[in-house]
Amino acid sequence: MRAPGTTRRRRGRRGERGVAMIIAVVAIALLTVVATDFAYNSRVDLQLAANQRDEMRAYFLARSGVGLSRLLLRFQKQMDAFPIPNPQAMLAGLMGGGAAGGAAGGQAAASTINIQLWRMARVDCHMLQGLVSSDPEGSAPKAAPAPATPALPGGFDSEYPELAAKQTRRSFGGFEGCFLATISDEEEKLNVQRLNAGPGDAYPTMMRMLDLFRDKRFEFLFERNDSNGVRATPGDVVIAMKDWADEDDTQSTMNPLQVNAPFPSGFADEGAFYDRFTPRYEPKNARFDSVDELYRVHGVTDRFMAAFRDRLTVYPDANKPPNINTDDPMMLYMAILSVADPARPSPQLQNPVFIQELITRIRSARMFSFFGMAVNDFVSIVELAGIPVNKSITSARSGSRLVGDKTSTFTIKSVGEAGSVQKTVTAVVRLDDGLGQLLYWREE
Repeated sequence: MRAPGTTRRRRGRRGERGVAMIIAVVAIALLTVVATDFAYNSRVDLQLAANQRDEMRAYFLARSGVGLSRLLLRFQKQMDAFPIPNPQAMLAGLMGGGAAGGAAGGQAAASTINIQLWRMARVDCHMLQGLVSSDPEGSAPKAAPAPATPALPGGFDSEYPELAAKQTRRSFGGFEGCFLATISDEEEKLNVQRLNAGPGDAYPTMMRMLDLFRDKRFEFLFERNDSNGVRATPGDVVIAMKDWADEDDTQSTMNPLQVNAPFPSGFADEGAFYDRFTPRYEPKNARFDSVDELYRVHGVTDRFMAAFRDRLTVYPDANKPPNINTDDPMMLYMAILSVADPARPSPQLQNPVFIQELITRIRSARMFSFFGMAVNDFVSIVELAGIPVNKSITSARSGSRLVGDKTSTFTIKSVGEAGSVQKTVTAVVRLDDGLGQLLYWREE
């Protein structure tokens, strides 16, 4: 027979069976959750730190692309100051005979080419690595031993001799990541500022804008109301751009048949379009500061800017003549109209097939795409096509103010990449005696 105390002890042990195991399992589960959360947060913090590091690297790589592009444009400015003979024209003059050959030789002597460095060079990280060394010290053979690395402050060398021995000095130009900068001619676009220039500049700009906006491909942009319930025609948009920057408060009208006065004054208030907005605002009555300012003009919508943003500009000088060394057919057409004699208009200038053939001849006259032609060569091609040329050009071709052969305003778009991060910097630069006057800066 069992003792009563023994029975009670066995019953107490049976009631405590499994409690310790449950406590241990719960504790292990909690520690696992805490450890997993800690490891996850550590990975997230490490990735955030790496992304911030790569973002800073990508940003400064993009800025490096802008700086290197501005240096290249500085060389372009210096090269533009020296005339370079055109070997193609000289060869044509030597192969000619008689009086015609002598005339051609005289013209060839004055014929020059414009080497466009910004079209030839590829501005990227590999170009920078070619300019500066990026190898750590000791990776390349040296003729003489390098001087010893100075001791770090605080007795680091004496306290950590192993780390101090492993230190290497990285030369200038060493970086991780890459960048690519593209340079584009801002004067290949339609300058909105020229709508408020002289009649000789406002009329061709107005007509080219109307031709662009009235293109059949873009009819859908003007067939719907905008977010404010307003519908504008291509002519309304051109007038609104002109009124935004002019000095008066009266709405202009448009007369395409009047070359000397394409925008006669009207009677309405030019701010009536903007009174219906919330909040209301008024036209600026001053020149545009950036292309983004066009969003505030009547008739300009997001769809409009998506279609025409790359064809419009506000940065070049409004008094600068069209550039003949452009690849844009519309700007070449403007240059042809600028050198044509307004007193003897040629009906061929209204023939699209003839204009296309003439533009093809102008492009073929260039030896390479990065070689521009001089003004006298451009005028000679137009004359040979049978177009009467303005007398002011024939009397002083090189000093004509109707067309130009050099670009002074450029857009630089630099994309820096480090890791999985990309940063884009866009800058508009106008050439001067330094690295160029900065007109616009945007970071994305």
